[in-house]
Order: sequence, then C-alpha cells, then structure tokens
Amino acid sequence: MQPLSPEGEKGEGPGDWRRVLREAAPYLGIGTSLAFTVLLSLGAGYWIDGKLGTRPIFFLLGGAFGLFAAGYHFFKSVAGPKR
Repeated sequence: MQPLSPEGEKGEGPGDWRRVLREAAPYLGIGTSLAFTVLLSLGAGYWIDGKLGTRPIFFLLGGAFGLFAAGYHFFKSVAGPKR
C-alpha cells in the first residue's frame, strides 16, 4: 500500500480541499450553535423561575422554546437559500 501523494489519489490539488472546507464551513459550527441556543433558553427559564418562584414552569417553557429555536435554525441553515 503506497502513501497518498500530496495531490490526492485522483490528482486533486490542494485547491480542492480549500473548496471542500469553504463549502462545509457554514455547517461546522451548527452543533455548538444548537447547544448554545438550548442551554441559553434553559438558563433563562431557570432564572425566571428563581425570580418568580414558579419552578419548573419557565424552565420547561425555556427548554421547549430552545428546542424549537434550535430546530428552526438548523433547518434554515441546512436548507439554505432556494436556488
């Protein structure tokens, strides 16, 4: 088994890797963005519950809102603009 040349197996140059990374870049941060959205919403709900003494109503509502917002952001990012 021979090591791959710097050009790749099919003669692909380093420019192809740049193109792949450029096309994948919008999707690389989706996981972090989704987790941050859900955790921020849960934290806001927990904080509101602490201020109002209504545990766990706003915590659960914040979680539901966070999941909805994360799902919306995910599908909007994946679907992208209509071409």
